[in-house]
Amino acid sequence: MRAVLVVCDDNLSDAERKRDELESLCSTAGIRTVGWSHFKIKAINPATYIGKGQLERLLWQAQENEADLIVFNNALSPRIQRNLEAVSDLCVIDRQEIILQIFAQRAQTREASLQVQLARLQYSLPRLTRRWANLSQQRGGVRGSKGSGEKQLELDRRAAQNRINILKKRIAEISVQRNVQRHGRSINDIASIAIAGYTNSGKSTLLNRLSGAGVLAQNMLFATLDTTTRRISLKDGTPVLLTDTVGFVSDLPHELVDAFRSTLEETALADALIIVLDASSPDLLLHWDTTKEVLTSLNAFDKPKLVILNKMDLVTIENMFAVQAFLAKGERTISMSVLNDSMDPVLEEIKNIIQK
Repeated sequence: MRAVLVVCDDNLSDAERKRDELESLCSTAGIRTVGWSHFKIKAINPATYIGKGQLERLLWQAQENEADLIVFNNALSPRIQRNLEAVSDLCVIDRQEIILQIFAQRAQTREASLQVQLARLQYSLPRLTRRWANLSQQRGGVRGSKGSGEKQLELDRRAAQNRINILKKRIAEISVQRNVQRHGRSINDIASIAIAGYTNSGKSTLLNRLSGAGVLAQNMLFATLDTTTRRISLKDGTPVLLTDTVGFVSDLPHELVDAFRSTLEETALADALIIVLDASSPDLLLHWDTTKEVLTSLNAFDKPKLVILNKMDLVTIENMFAVQAFLAKGERTISMSVLNDSMDPVLEEIKNIIQK
């Protein structure tokens, strides 16, 4: 599919960085970017988000580039999506829907698949009218329905809500199993550390280097959607449990946070955290703020923690300003290349944080 991206932001440089991440998200979802627009808006138009003149420019750009899709970096309400699709005759989605699509593509295990299905249904439920806006299909009454003449939309909503209830029940059952596993680990009195951080920062690579876990570690967004726990031994023989967790991203859809709560709880229940940041990213400080925000929402940020500034071998002069600004925050930090450097300093710091 060919997409035109839309970023609404007062600052052009900020808009360009948001465009770059949105383009990366689209690429991960299999969508090709053929153009983008940056709009400054004083107030959100309740009907179309952007102003009339801006909308005309956007539609012209989409037509010129033969786009199939318009992707907004900003979250769109169901009403605005419907209006934009009606005016443009194109599919119009937002950043949240792209992230949901990527999660759907990446889900491998039963738990991750159920969580993604739940998140997508919760996101789609208020948007069902996009599918049935032009239908007035009637169906006869059935047991438990509203009776004769019920519209397809109402049947669809009921079916979606029933499916949501089933998925929540199945996820809750898996969550119970996960709690049993956690309890089994805790009675052995082994310290647990959760590896957290922005997507594609190197969390899985770190787990592999420390434990030889062999989990998927590729240069892609959201390569990991499932938690993986491995037992390692420190230099003095002390056993430690390391858990790789799903990566964060700015403006993570709340449906995903809710659906993956049992998975994200690994950070809240761990004894300590290792936060991995990509030092080579121009958005290093934004990634830190996003990670801090998510961990705070999970009541996990105040735990003992070690920050690893990863990919230092890729840091440019421009990146160094952000690196220095982060180091000035005073967090316990190791600056390194997880892929290439020795793990000895990391193991030593793990020993220090679990013995506090």
